Amino acid sequence: MTVSSTGTATSRGTAADSDVELIRRLTHEYVSALDGGRPDDLVALFTEDGIWDGTGWGIPVIQGSAALREFFESTMSSNRGTCHLVLNHIIDVEGDAAECTAYFHAFGRRLDGSLQDSLGLYSDVFARTAGGWKFARRSVSGLLAPPAAG
Repeated sequence: MTVSSTGTATSRGTAADSDVELIRRLTHEYVSALDGGRPDDLVALFTEDGIWDGTGWGIPVIQGSAALREFFESTMSSNRGTCHLVLNHIIDVEGDAAECTAYFHAFGRRLDGSLQDSLGLYSDVFARTAGGWKFARRSVSGLLAPPAAG
């Protein structure tokens, strides 16, 4: 059974509704950890072989916990602070796998004092693990402006 957060599925159950909300929360935990400068918390949101794919912005694919930690630490060190807003989630759950698209607005200040402001799209694949839902793959692409870190 496929369940969509838009309510377009043929049937909805409480377990599937709960999965949609848990996945939406995971996407919010991601931006909270990113904006809060907590790379270990970010890495914990991914499967051990998880992928962050920024090729839509010319950033190479990052895979695995160690590489993700290094990438997030580097990204965070180049900013004084950021704020990511995530919205318009479309979440589809199929058993222990799920997919989601959501828009984001990222803005902040770089170390040199310049402002960053961009809009983008997250395209995510999730896996249900013993520890709950995790990102198996997060793909990031820009929509209207140059890329923002993270």
